[in-house]
Formats: sequence, structure tokens, C-alpha cells
Amino acid sequence: MNKAGKFKVSVIMNVHNGEKFIEEAILSVIKQKYQNWELIIWDNKSIDKTSFIISKFKDKRIKYFKSDQFDKLYLARNKAINKSEGELISFLDSDDLWLPNKLSSQVEIMSNNKIDFCFSNYYQIGKRGLNIFSKKAFRNLPSGKIYSRIINYYNVGILTLCIRKEILLRENISFDTRFSIIGDFVLVIELSKKGIAYADQKCLACYRSHENNLSKRKMLQVREMRTWFNDLKKENKLDLKELRNIISLANYHRAIGLGHKLTFFQIIKITLRINNCFLMIRFLIFFMIKVLPMSKSLRKFK
Repeated sequence: MNKAGKFKVSVIMNVHNGEKFIEEAILSVIKQKYQNWELIIWDNKSIDKTSFIISKFKDKRIKYFKSDQFDKLYLARNKAINKSEGELISFLDSDDLWLPNKLSSQVEIMSNNKIDFCFSNYYQIGKRGLNIFSKKAFRNLPSGKIYSRIINYYNVGILTLCIRKEILLRENISFDTRFSIIGDFVLVIELSKKGIAYADQKCLACYRSHENNLSKRKMLQVREMRTWFNDLKKENKLDLKELRNIISLANYHRAIGLGHKLTFFQIIKITLRINNCFLMIRFLIFFMIKVLPMSKSLRKFK
């Protein structure tokens, strides 16, 4: 900590061709009530106007690195973290936003040295622009030793995450560079095994959802979940209860990813494999609201 007794927060922002929203993202950091931060921008070989937009900011706390090769997201995130100097690590993607009290709220939480990481609720930005927000429906976010809770139902948004750098170094935790989708999830799972969490029920950030490639991302997520699950089985790192929980989680994501391609028999079969009641109900609601109407509309064109 510095002389004033405040933590320095390293804000990790990875970007690839982010000219559309990156200015708003940077401004949301600059407008933080808490000002002891550095912004590490790792430009993953952008070919648009990203670098020009960043160059307009003359704040010395903004540290810009441009990669001469394109890396997968989680390798790029690890590289950015290696450039950080702060005691706390936070993440903001170039198309998301923070509310002005995000860092001040979390620095106050992290002043309790028993807490290793914290996170919060967040808003989703509506399709029509920044004026339309819908609250992410995560109620009663878990605090403390949260591993058994989030392995059943994962509800940690990386844009709200604040980690004590010490635990990353002490426990040798970093992003798994094999993955493109589930790296955030795997990192937080590892953190939750080793450390103590605190969840702020307030919304401290705004997530911009993109639906263009949602189905492709869901299928990739399913494949990556299988890889992660198979590795854990091979390494014999799971007890029976954890095994059941992760099988339920994998089946849930498989079902969501396959969507309208599932037959009625497959839906029943997968539902029975989801041992977690909450996930089972969530999947059935998803199926009735999104998949059934889609299936009916597709049949019209056959």
C-alpha cells in the first residue's frame, strides 16, 4: 500500500478491435471516485482505430501495450497481469463499464485482510443503448468459502471481480490458456477453493451483452467444459459430491448450447442428469420460453 494507506488497483483491460466502445470503458475508469489505480491496456493486435482512441488519453496511469501477435484471450490476460504493479487486480473488458463507486466500494471491502477476492451484482446494457439497463438476476450472491455454492450455480461476473494479487502469486493461480470461453469460470473456481470471498449485492458495473455469436459461444463453452471436466477426472481431484455437481453443470451447459436441436426424449434424458434442482428448473424454464417457440417457427420453414 502507499503512504496514504490505500491499495493501488491494477485494472486489466484486454482489447482486440475495440474502437466502438473502448473510449466509454476507459472513461468509466477515469471517473472512478477512487483514484489510486493503473489501467493496463493490452492491445491484442488490433487493426482498427483502437490505438488512436487510446492515444487521446494523456493520463499517466494508463499504460498501453500492443502485442505484435494475436493471442487467445486468457494468454493475453495473463500477459497483462504480469505488467501490473497494484496490490489488487480488477478486470474491465473494452465494451463494458463500471459505475463510479466500483473501486471505492471494493477497496473498502478489501481493507479486511481476511478477504482474498470480492465481486458484485451488475447491470446488463439494453439493446437500445446506455439508458436502458436490466439488473442481472443474481440474488443473494454468496460470501465466505463459496466453492460449493458456485460449483452448483456460477454467478460471478469478471467485470465485478477484485482479487488480492498476493493469493494469485501464493497459490500459483492464473488463467488457463487452453480456453476461450470458460477461463473466467475456471479461475474463480480455483480462487474459491483457496480463498475467502465477499459478495456485494449492489450493482457496481454494466455488462454489454452481444447476441450475434451466442449459439457458437454456447457450443464452444460445452466443449471446453468437457475438456476441463475430463482433466479433473484424470487428475482425480474430485470427491463424489463435487463430481455430481460438475456433471450437473456440464449437462446444463450442454442442454443450453444445443437448444432447439434437442429432441423431446433428449430433453427428458438431460433433465434427469441435472441433479441440481435449481439448474433443472432453470433449464426447463429456458426450454419453454426460448426453445419451444424457436422450434415451432423453424418447423414453418421445413
